[in-house]
Amino acid sequence: MEEEKVTTTNTSVFSGTAQGWQFLWKNRGLLVMMLTMAAINFFSRLTYENILSPMILARSGENNMVLGLVNAAMGAGGILGGILVTLKKKTTNKVRMMYGSAALSFLFGDLLMAVGRNGIFWSIAGIAASLPIPFIMAANNVIMYSKVPQEMQGRVFAVRNAIQYSTIPVGILLGGVLADYVFEPFMMSQAPMVSILEKVVGAGNVSGMACMFLFTGLLGFLISCASYKNKEIQALNE
Repeated sequence: MEEEKVTTTNTSVFSGTAQGWQFLWKNRGLLVMMLTMAAINFFSRLTYENILSPMILARSGENNMVLGLVNAAMGAGGILGGILVTLKKKTTNKVRMMYGSAALSFLFGDLLMAVGRNGIFWSIAGIAASLPIPFIMAANNVIMYSKVPQEMQGRVFAVRNAIQYSTIPVGILLGGVLADYVFEPFMMSQAPMVSILEKVVGAGNVSGMACMFLFTGLLGFLISCASYKNKEIQALNE
């Protein structure tokens, strides 16, 4: 009897997952949105989770107070963003709210973090990076709840979570590898591009990490803009 229960449960779980995939395959706009959000999550986690702290400590002379200030600013930005999104009037263009907020987060968060040289500058960058996040999450959830029938939401949201958040641990793991074995050695090399990048992110130790923020900012911004222009995603506003 116990074996039959386990088999039935496993079958229903896989069946529900398959139904979630089938729904998304028929509603391609939602699937494309999830894939783009997975890319955005990937680039955001390449830097902030494991690169930000060592970069700030190295560039501030191991000053823990500066690192604490930046982390506090990021937290405050997220709280402020949550308050603002609750006070904001209802928008009909949820796609613009989601990808516009993501673009601003990358543009003013990552890029300012890359070129920053002191705690005040980094704190401003932290607020700019975290404040738009509640707007992204709110718009994403509103689209999902409005486009997915209530009886399908559990199955579809399970697949959404698997797609959209699967890139987060990959980004966290890959961030450290790229910093230690790609960007830092590159910025210490004699490549012609290094002298140009040093004018933007600075030279010396952890300049490779700052360079990573520069690239994630640019790539994240471009992906957000391209996603906003996607016709299948734009149809989600209807």
